[in-house]
Amino acid sequence: MSKRLQVRRALLKRGAYAALLGASGSAVSGKMSLLGSALAAQGDYANLPGYKALVCVFLYGGSDSFNLFVPSETSLFNDYQRSRGPLAIDRADLIEDRAGSMYFHRNLGALRDSFDSGNLAVIRNVGNLIQPVTPAQFRNNPEVVPADLFAHNSQQEQVQKGWSSRPVGLVGAGWGGRMADLLMEANSGNALPPTFSMANTNFFQPGNRSTPISVNPLSGPQLLPFLDGRRSASNNGRDAAMESILSLPTDNVLEEFAGNSFRNARDSSRLLSRAIQDSPDFGPFDSRNRLESQLRMVARMIAGRDQLGMRRQIFFVGLGGWDTHDNQTPRLNELTRQLNAGLSGFQQALSSMGVEDQVTTFTASDFGRTLTINGDGSDHGWGGHYMVMGGAVNGGQLYGNWPDYALGGPDDIGYGRLIPELSVNQYGAALGSWMGLSNTDLLDVFPDLNRFDTGWQSQYGMFSA
Repeated sequence: MSKRLQVRRALLKRGAYAALLGASGSAVSGKMSLLGSALAAQGDYANLPGYKALVCVFLYGGSDSFNLFVPSETSLFNDYQRSRGPLAIDRADLIEDRAGSMYFHRNLGALRDSFDSGNLAVIRNVGNLIQPVTPAQFRNNPEVVPADLFAHNSQQEQVQKGWSSRPVGLVGAGWGGRMADLLMEANSGNALPPTFSMANTNFFQPGNRSTPISVNPLSGPQLLPFLDGRRSASNNGRDAAMESILSLPTDNVLEEFAGNSFRNARDSSRLLSRAIQDSPDFGPFDSRNRLESQLRMVARMIAGRDQLGMRRQIFFVGLGGWDTHDNQTPRLNELTRQLNAGLSGFQQALSSMGVEDQVTTFTASDFGRTLTINGDGSDHGWGGHYMVMGGAVNGGQLYGNWPDYALGGPDDIGYGRLIPELSVNQYGAALGSWMGLSNTDLLDVFPDLNRFDTGWQSQYGMFSA
């Protein structure tokens, strides 16, 4: 096959998705790799059983998870209080889980209840790593440490792309997008990709074969008013005229690509819009809570999964404001309130549809924060704690280990920045395995995964189904 034909086929494969972005929301960032090495799926996922979805909740700014989840064991809690100083929360202001294994921030009561009921797990000390690293290696071997480790832009990109050994900017696809590349064939009969963002652009979802769709969380897809599928004399005339234009013969690759892209964008936007309109609205919600609005739209799209021909989907939502260099305590109070309401309301919506076992929601962030206080806030750190929620999760469990909270201790590289124990690669691989990806394909999704022990997620039984 000639290179020209290879490019043409790749363009046409991507056209249905790329053009749809313009009709249904803003484009999602990421370089288009038309002839990249990961164009072809390695496994056969066309016949995956059932429906499953991942929902990434990205906490922009670097979440201070050390005050979201606190160890209850006496020596660790005492180290936490000494290291955090005025940022530390008193025991009386924290809420303990039923088993007495940890404390939650007092505004995370509904999530604590999900933990107690076995539908939520906490993954401790996760971060961006090229390979396991010691404080001595951090100081003396910069090649084993991710570039620009404490910078927001670099760490958002590396965490969402999951390929930390490559320099920032040289990886086009995110790890959600690379999963979507493999899972595209699981979905049937339409031009929609597996990936949808409710939070505009991100590095997580663009793939080498698949391009995500960005959806307005309040209004859904924005259709062209004269091509919105409503039957009227004027619309019928415009539709027929547009179809005549699109059907004009051409031997120009780009013209053909543009025509096919627009046609697929129009048809798929109508399909997506109808599916959302036909879905339940799940009752009143707080539109001022951006996370709650986004997750409500995710629930409506999941409700339309059969209409859309979907068996595997990957969603992205985001909540900003976590860069708490100052005024941390009141800011964290508001952020935790939004997080608790958004996630618990979403889980209730899933339960009302009977799909709580088929959807797994997980949190991630740029990085953790420092244990030390800078006045009335914390600075950019490294390792942090995250949540995984859903009916398939073996919840009520703590995965990984608490770090050593002592300043100057074995996990501290300085200023209370703690080295992660688990990598984003391991965290994501556990989620990808639940979605049905093979171990071989997980090494393609996470090229640095072979540098880590991959047995932790199966050893601890993070998922029950």
